[in-house]
Amino acid sequence: MACWPIQCYAQYWQARATWGSSLRLRTVYTKSGQSAAETIRNIKIVATLRREETFIRLFNTMNEAPHADSVRGSLLSSIGFGFSMACQVFVNALMFYAGCQFVLRGWVSMSDMFNALMVTMMATFLLGILAQIVPMIPKGAAAARGIYETLDRKSRINGLDDTGSEVDSFEGNVGFDNIKFSYPIRPDTTILKGISFEAIMGKRVALVGASGSGKSTSILLTQRLYDANSGTVSVEDLNVRDWNIKALRDNMAIVSQEPILFNSSIADNIAYGKPNATMQEIEEAAKEANIYNFVRNLPDGFDTNVGQKGGRLSGGQKQRVAIARALVRKPKLLLLDEATAALDSRSEKVVQRVLDEASKERTTLTVAHRLSTIQDCDMIVVFKNGRIVERGTHDELLALKGTYHLL
Repeated sequence: MACWPIQCYAQYWQARATWGSSLRLRTVYTKSGQSAAETIRNIKIVATLRREETFIRLFNTMNEAPHADSVRGSLLSSIGFGFSMACQVFVNALMFYAGCQFVLRGWVSMSDMFNALMVTMMATFLLGILAQIVPMIPKGAAAARGIYETLDRKSRINGLDDTGSEVDSFEGNVGFDNIKFSYPIRPDTTILKGISFEAIMGKRVALVGASGSGKSTSILLTQRLYDANSGTVSVEDLNVRDWNIKALRDNMAIVSQEPILFNSSIADNIAYGKPNATMQEIEEAAKEANIYNFVRNLPDGFDTNVGQKGGRLSGGQKQRVAIARALVRKPKLLLLDEATAALDSRSEKVVQRVLDEASKERTTLTVAHRLSTIQDCDMIVVFKNGRIVERGTHDELLALKGTYHLL
């Protein structure tokens, strides 16, 4: 027991030597983890904007910075561990020396001394190791299983794939032919049950219906964020499965119900829509989205940070920044997934005017729950329980006095 202070001091020195480094690393890795989590939460918009490589580089940069600190911390930890082990050997040697002195004085026999020494050393050593390892075995096994399942999982759709076909002229023609689809996590629930429709170049097509009827799912299939179980989704008469996925997504843009903004400047958030966008292009997109004057009057202008999830902007302002991000890439196919659903009436009117203007000379697929926003569409497709039950213009559908009339 008299030797315990030496062992305790060794442990204290090891902890003190690595404490500061561990705190710094935890801070840095927390930030990089938050960045990764934000990217994963917003993976649909990241994939649609084809910014996977941008966020991968950002994550790698954040993790490269603490590398030297990590090496230093590992070195200090190794030195501390070595010192601790040296202390343990020294204590064992001291115990052996004391036992020998007891034998020389005739207080104990040689065999008794060795038996006691070996039993004590082995028992404490093995029990100490066992106490550390046993609780880790089930946790480690469960963690490893989950990790390897994720690593071994093959992606059905690779957003970084460079293979596939392209077309010389993208006009924005979209076709759905007898599409059946269920989400991978709910394979027994069929969302789309043999739907067929088309959106022709420059036309505005609205998808309406009750929640869960398959409207937004159709938008996801158009972007090839999922593949249909059967049937064909085509863009420019080419099956989306055969498209070069980068080229496919470069020619379309989406504005969703919840505007996804990243914790960066307004200029950066708009520029995510187009690689290497110039400041002039960013400003032109902001003007189209009717957000330019607001941004220019901010103290930091386009360098203003929008905060986490765009928290420093109002709902209407966030939505117009998201629209600018979509327009900066000058898409031929514009996807609007309930883009005004979460806005108040005043903001909705402003944003709807912007969307109406943005839809000109573009093929537009609009998912809407407010019929007032799609009355002027060239065709309205009515969904019900995963099927298309009606289609036509606003006036034609009202005259039918069917499902659309009841919405």
